[in-house]
Amino acid sequence: MEFMSMEQVKNVVSTLSLWDDGFFSKCMDGSTECASLMLSVILGRDDLTVESASAQKWLQSVEEHSAKLDVLAHDREGNSYDIEMQKDEKGAGRKRARYYSAMMDADALGKGKEYEELPETFVIFITPGDAIGKGQALYEIERTIKGTAEGFGDGTHIVYVSSLLAPRDTELGMLMHDLACTDPKDMHYEVLRKRVSYLKDTKEGIAEMGNEFDMILRDVRNRSLDEGRNEGIEKVAKSMIADGSLPLSKVAEYSGLSISEVESIRRSIKA
Repeated sequence: MEFMSMEQVKNVVSTLSLWDDGFFSKCMDGSTECASLMLSVILGRDDLTVESASAQKWLQSVEEHSAKLDVLAHDREGNSYDIEMQKDEKGAGRKRARYYSAMMDADALGKGKEYEELPETFVIFITPGDAIGKGQALYEIERTIKGTAEGFGDGTHIVYVSSLLAPRDTELGMLMHDLACTDPKDMHYEVLRKRVSYLKDTKEGIAEMGNEFDMILRDVRNRSLDEGRNEGIEKVAKSMIADGSLPLSKVAEYSGLSISEVESIRRSIKA
């Protein structure tokens, strides 16, 4: 943004982790390597290669409720994967997973295609706590034929990951640790470390994040509200005020604080 210095953007971005919606989207958008890593670890596969990954992907319905997927990826076999990061387990409802799965099918089946051409679909919800409530770190939900142990085999898969329940000495646990890191140096997986480091520590990456500054400020606001504290927002405001190039009205606009709160922070800096 024209009012923000590179240093200010860097200061804000340094507080973000992959649990922040906007930063996760920016990290994953177009990064087939990051998507391949996440899916391979979560699904326990070593043969999965993602060929496309798009963040904040809208699946439009003309007459019904549209759906915006956090990340929609496709592998080289044409199978589809939706990765949803949900800080609140309420956002990972079972019927939401069902609807997203149906929307992915509708999106994949173009005119003239046969039903048997539908790809396999995976809807994956990652939550801090246990959205299913059975005490597991990983849930893999498949349709089965009642009264038998036989799977229905329709190619739909729903997966839930309970981040805090994943043992930290496992591949899944290390991935969940990396999602919460604000410093890329603390990450286990090199693929994620390199991508996050690029966005946080290089001029090119910081410039990209600057183009999405409204998005990352929203992340800071949401995280501060989630954690019941305002340190992140105050850090942003202090950086803007110290820079001296912004009027207080703009500091208030970008930080989400009131003018009186911004003036109070300015007085504390001068004291």
